[in-house]
Amino acid sequence: MTSPAGLLRRAACWLALGSACALAASPLAAGAALSAPQRAVLVRYLTALQHQQYAAAFALLSPAQRRYFGSPGNLASAYEADRLRIGTFQVLGSTTVPAAGTVAVVREHLRFFDHAHQTSASFDANVRYGIVAGPAGPAVKDPYHPWHASLPANASGEKDGLRATVRKLSFFTGRVELVVTFANYGSQTVTLIPYGRSVLRDDGGRAYVPIATKIPGLTDKTLFEGLRLAPSAQYTGALTFPTADRFAPRHLAITFAPNLTDGADAPFELAVPAFDAAPRP
Repeated sequence: MTSPAGLLRRAACWLALGSACALAASPLAAGAALSAPQRAVLVRYLTALQHQQYAAAFALLSPAQRRYFGSPGNLASAYEADRLRIGTFQVLGSTTVPAAGTVAVVREHLRFFDHAHQTSASFDANVRYGIVAGPAGPAVKDPYHPWHASLPANASGEKDGLRATVRKLSFFTGRVELVVTFANYGSQTVTLIPYGRSVLRDDGGRAYVPIATKIPGLTDKTLFEGLRLAPSAQYTGALTFPTADRFAPRHLAITFAPNLTDGADAPFELAVPAFDAAPRP
């Protein structure tokens, strides 16, 4: 099963390519320190997130990040969809990255909702934030999130004992990620190959197929290689589909295929009927 932390941070290096990868991978420079204004804006941002004051946090983002999220409500959705809460935090250090400006590393205790197990959980992580020049002083770059996320209601379908439930939608620039739980309630093992013929459809009937690459943040290796799901077992993973840059459908529907039950003569399709997917503006 995909780890909860992995689902939260799986797209880190794809969001802004060069700058996001630099944020994610650059080591700390020995002796590097944030200036007082840089530290102040970062602490204000993290404190606002701690208290779910998303409008205040949004105002501290860089102009590019504010354009990316579009509104405080969208920033809030990225945290609220995972019930992501910053408990305690400590600024560990910083470095300068040519493609990303100043990068600060913060040790955070995070609480979140584990979509795979449908329960609350927590973990500790070192999280990197960019500090860039803004029109009124230093501003924060927090690039690991979708510009909008939502939890669709009644987004499930079942056939021949196999059930698929869409747990979460994450809208990034040029793609949408679906966190999906597959559960086998039948008496035979089922093999799922969703990268074979699965199709996502929007309101206008436009079709999208999963992104199949070697990039872990974009392609679920377990689902790509084919998942054998035993009776009473389940698996939660993510399927990502290429879309328009600011994809904002009112509804989505998806068909997962092919699926083959052990001993069956032919594979079958599993459809999740249209469900509400409209992001806020």
